[in-house]
Amino acid sequence: MRIALISDIHEDIISLKRALKIIERERCDEIICLGDTLGYPYMRGGYEKSRDLSECINIIRKNCSTVLLGNHDLFHLKRLPEFYKGFEFPAQWFNLSQEEHTLISKNRVWNYSDDLPITLSEGEKEYLLSLQEHSTLDVNSKKILFSHSMYPNFTAYVCTSRHDTVRLREHFLYLAESGIEISICGHMHMEGLGVAYEPQNSLFSKLFPGFVYYSYGERIIRNQLSCITIPAVADNGQENGFAILNISKEYNNNVYSINSLSLNANRRYIL
Repeated sequence: MRIALISDIHEDIISLKRALKIIERERCDEIICLGDTLGYPYMRGGYEKSRDLSECINIIRKNCSTVLLGNHDLFHLKRLPEFYKGFEFPAQWFNLSQEEHTLISKNRVWNYSDDLPITLSEGEKEYLLSLQEHSTLDVNSKKILFSHSMYPNFTAYVCTSRHDTVRLREHFLYLAESGIEISICGHMHMEGLGVAYEPQNSLFSKLFPGFVYYSYGERIIRNQLSCITIPAVADNGQENGFAILNISKEYNNNVYSINSLSLNANRRYIL
């Protein structure tokens, strides 16, 4: 089984179409979108003239088996997150200015001042509002969690801590209590993969308690609680890409690996 994973499209239709061509060539069984279809960052993105929000929505709606919400999606939909911790939203939150958001939340909620305004049709808005913040998949008695970010802030709309180890501690506890072994999210705009395992009584765990970052390529997923972050599809000045989760049989057991693929090989060598 091969599951293509896309995230953080941010209205970049050119990169999204490029990803889908590779996904088709790789013969993936399904595509899962981990959120942030909306939100063009004009201070970082270089594709303002080519961006096409409606076509991005149309493509993910037609091609993805699961589509989730991210923090930029919620902001533009003026919808508060269902799962969050670390900040209580005041009444009339979306009537406040971006400066008031920053002041009141003490930087625990991004003010999205880098996003250009968007226009959605009624049908597009209705579709996006119907989406969930996380999803699980059962594969031969093993549960896989898909979300934009980590528990309890699955959409990353609220940031409880800037430190990976603090966020991961609560996330791994949630995974263990929910019987989930593998967690895959986006949001971090990785240039490759970020892989974190539940801390073990080993020297490596003590030296590297958070994410270990890898360049583009394939990594075997160990048989223990794990959290993996994937690249952004959007070309925001980084080496953008997507990932494919591979599930294969070996000696009557499932073997899981994840492969991150670059959408901009030229920039990779420049960097």
